[in-house]
Amino acid sequence: MATTRAGQGPGYASPEPARGRGAPGRRQGADRWARRIAGIAVILLWAAWALLSLLGGHQLVHHSQAVEDLSYGRMTSFELVADRPGGVSSSTAGWWTGQDLAPASVEDVRTGTAVVVYTVAGSRPRLVVPDRLALSTTGWGSWTESEMEWIEAELVTSGLPSTVAASGRGSVAQAHGLLGLVLALSMLLRVVFGRAPVHGTRWFWFWLIGLPAGLGVLAYAIWEEGGWRDHRTPAPQQRSTGGYGFAVLLLGSFLLTAGAQLLSWLLGVTVIPL
Repeated sequence: MATTRAGQGPGYASPEPARGRGAPGRRQGADRWARRIAGIAVILLWAAWALLSLLGGHQLVHHSQAVEDLSYGRMTSFELVADRPGGVSSSTAGWWTGQDLAPASVEDVRTGTAVVVYTVAGSRPRLVVPDRLALSTTGWGSWTESEMEWIEAELVTSGLPSTVAASGRGSVAQAHGLLGLVLALSMLLRVVFGRAPVHGTRWFWFWLIGLPAGLGVLAYAIWEEGGWRDHRTPAPQQRSTGGYGFAVLLLGSFLLTAGAQLLSWLLGVTVIPL
C-alpha cells in the first residue's frame, strides 16, 4: 500500500531535483577565477616591467666623477648624444616605447643641446651632470669653461670608443620596451573588445592607458580583472566616465612626472622612462 504524508494524497511522488540547476553559478565562478588569474598574470608582468625599468636606467653622476673614472682607467667608452635619456624633452613618446640616442658634437654640449654619456665595466651607462647642479634629469647644460675644456682636451682625445652603439639600447632596455608594449596593447584590446568593465566605462579605462609607469594597466588588473571590491560595484549608470578618466590622466601624469624627478634626484638614476 502506498503510504501518504499528512496533507498529501495518494500517488504523491517526491519531485526530482531540476537538472542543470547551479550550472550558471558554476560558470560565473569559473569566469571569476579566470579573471583573477588574468589579473595576477598582468600584475606579475607589470612587476617584471618595473624591475627592468630600474635595471635599464642610466646612472646620473657629476662631472668630477667622470674625470675620476677617466683618470683611473675605469671608463670604457663615451659618446656625446643629442638627447638625454629619460628626460622630459626626450624622443620617448610614452611609457611603453623605447628611445634611440643620436650623436652630437662638442658644440652641441656647449650650447646645452647635448649631453655626455659614458660606460664603465660592470655598471649601467653614466650620464654626466655639471658639478654645480643637482643630480636630476633636469640638470644638464650650463657647463663651466673648465668642464668644457676637459671634455674637449681630455675626453674627446682620450682614444676611447665614441659611438652611439656604445650606450645604445641594450637587451634590458629592449626587453623593457617589448614588455611594456605587450602590456599596453593587451589592455587596449581588453578594454575595447573584452567584457564590459564594471567599475568604469570603456572610455574611462581607455584614457587611463596613458598613465605613466603603466599604472593604468595595474589598476585595470586589480579592479576589473582581479575583481577587487566587486561587492561594491556601482550601478551601470554610476560607473566612472571618460571625462573623469581624462581628468585622472592629466592630474596623475603631472604628479607622477614630479615624483619621477624627485626619484631621480634622490637615487641618482633615470628609469625608462617614468
